[in-house]
Amino acid sequence: MDMEKYRKTFLSEAKRHVATVNKSLLELEKNPTETAMMDEMFRALHTLKGMSATMHYDNMEKLCHAMEDVLDGIKNEKIDLTGNTTDALFECFDFLDLSLKQISENKPEGNVATLVDGLKRITEGEEGEVKGEAGLATMPHTLEKIQAIEVDVETLDTLMNLTEELLISKLKLDQIKTEAGIDELTYVVDSLERVVEDTQYNIMQARMVPVGFIFNRFPRMIRDLAKQENKQVNLIMEGNEIKLDRALLDEIGEPLIHLLRNAVDHGIESPTERKEAGKKTEGTIRLTAKREKGYAIIEVEDDGRGLDLEKIKKSAVKQGLIFKEGGGKEQIMDLLFKGFSTTKKVTNVSGRGVGLNVVKNKVDNLGGEIKVESNPGKRSKFMIKLPLTLAIIKALFVGVGDQQYAVPISFIERLVSVKEKDVKGVLNYETIVLDEEDIPLIRLNNLFNIESNAESSDNQPIVVVKKEEEKFGLGVDSLLDEQDIVVKPLNKAVRENKYFAGSTIIGSGQAILILDVANLVVIRKKINEEHDVSAQPIEVVE
Repeated sequence: MDMEKYRKTFLSEAKRHVATVNKSLLELEKNPTETAMMDEMFRALHTLKGMSATMHYDNMEKLCHAMEDVLDGIKNEKIDLTGNTTDALFECFDFLDLSLKQISENKPEGNVATLVDGLKRITEGEEGEVKGEAGLATMPHTLEKIQAIEVDVETLDTLMNLTEELLISKLKLDQIKTEAGIDELTYVVDSLERVVEDTQYNIMQARMVPVGFIFNRFPRMIRDLAKQENKQVNLIMEGNEIKLDRALLDEIGEPLIHLLRNAVDHGIESPTERKEAGKKTEGTIRLTAKREKGYAIIEVEDDGRGLDLEKIKKSAVKQGLIFKEGGGKEQIMDLLFKGFSTTKKVTNVSGRGVGLNVVKNKVDNLGGEIKVESNPGKRSKFMIKLPLTLAIIKALFVGVGDQQYAVPISFIERLVSVKEKDVKGVLNYETIVLDEEDIPLIRLNNLFNIESNAESSDNQPIVVVKKEEEKFGLGVDSLLDEQDIVVKPLNKAVRENKYFAGSTIIGSGQAILILDVANLVVIRKKINEEHDVSAQPIEVVE
């Protein structure tokens, strides 16, 4: 395992534990009968010893172990808490401080042999001083620079809002710069742009929180659920250090709870069932987070009974949701996210149908994707793909009539232009063909009841978007520019429209609506179910 990526966390935690034992020993020296201080020192040293062993800092581990022996002797009244003993312990604390400083500077640990031998003599009842080879007692003690501080979430949110306003002001200056054509103004605005970008990046980094903040809540939940269901379940968590925007992390907790509860209730079998199936009686749920380009991938996998696709299909046919001759694997899997369930059992733990419906809606609203894999009798895996942040995104601006709209770049697969005569279809359903693939088309001017002001009908600009496996084209009047935008929430009246995911402000001060591609997928599917039109190959201009 590459432990280098955990070094910063180790140093931060280790410094806190060294500070704790220092403070506790000072109090203990004043009040030798204060057992609470002794217990606190033991806890801090024991934790530091374990952390050091994990990080392979062997010298630090040995020193902590020797110090524990001395404290144990003091606690059991085998060693007197004399001046020599406390001096020896303080000497060791100083050495730990110096070792941590050396580690932070990529230097090797110091030699602890002399210190460990001195502590060993104390545990054996011998007198004498304990001196480290670094001569710490003769070194001037200086205050170390503060490397990290805690900041209130509200303060970070305020900084984020100020950054968003700064970005909007910068966009306005960009427009003024273009219109004015003054070299000096251009230089100043370009310099400001770099500062704004750096500020934006660093504020975003400050808002990023390890997924461990929510992952660490789940072991106790799994333990209690397993006990309630009379099952044996082991939860394995990986990737706790992966970071997400705090606002997004707050939202993803509920979907993960649904998936984990489902895994315990519906996925993992009882110990008897598992034994009969030739499995270990203890089931395993694996919760994993990892990075993939500009996205975070969170997976919930269990080694339980899996999804019985034939059973799901039969139940769906019986309920009239699919025809017998239809119902491919993807369509059957898709039913799981629409409130469909094959079980009649109602439990306090989960509901595979309703729960997954909630998960799908929440993930869609976050601009993410969810997929499921299953091997009947062996495993199920749910994979959630999420953007790392929701506050600032890249978007393409498009013109429709006298209006502008923003399309998130993360959903755009390609931009094409086709001849109007080659768009095939009837009524509200039209298609084009790209690379021998039928691409349904939604004209935004028709969808929003806006009169088109396209200059020519010779070429139709189309933005091809993709959400999971669904792909379709957005017909627009013009393709404008691409830029970073600040996502603002919608008021209630606009939010109920379902076509839009948010809004943003451009340089002119105009509010621009951001298209909700996930909900447009639903609209496109409804149109597809109502019409069956074949498309013919057409000439495409990229």
